[in-house]
Amino acid sequence: MPDVRLSRSLQIPADLASQALGELLRAIAKQEGPWRGFALRVSFGDLHLPDVGYVAVPIHLTVEKNAKEPRVYDITFNAAKLPAAFPGFAGALSVEPGEIGQSELRLSGSYELPLQFFGRLLDAALMPNVAALSLENFIDEIAAACQARVDQREAEFVRYRFLQ
Repeated sequence: MPDVRLSRSLQIPADLASQALGELLRAIAKQEGPWRGFALRVSFGDLHLPDVGYVAVPIHLTVEKNAKEPRVYDITFNAAKLPAAFPGFAGALSVEPGEIGQSELRLSGSYELPLQFFGRLLDAALMPNVAALSLENFIDEIAAACQARVDQREAEFVRYRFLQ
């Protein structure tokens, strides 16, 4: 089970980022609105093919707020269809405070390669680190969505305050 430790910087305070993260994860888990059909993605270029698109694997995500840590969400996900054929992930997404007005989004956990020996062979030889690359794309997308959600709320608040 390969371990994963990834982080992305956010230009928003930790409390606002954590709130946005929780809302996004719950929306993905419930398949609500724009998060319906959310999928992990890997570009064809990462698969050593002509870089003209990507492979997307829709996931089934479960999320629980960690009882001990206020800004930690325990997550697991597997492919929505044929979960035995794709890696599964278990871990946590968390938000750590940074400098003033900044924070860090962290993804930690491990993924299990499918098909035992054959899955490890595919990951090592034919499609090196595809699962790890899909997790990097996942944290990039979540970080961008958290940032956008907080920025949108701030813009709406400013619009409300100045138009009254």
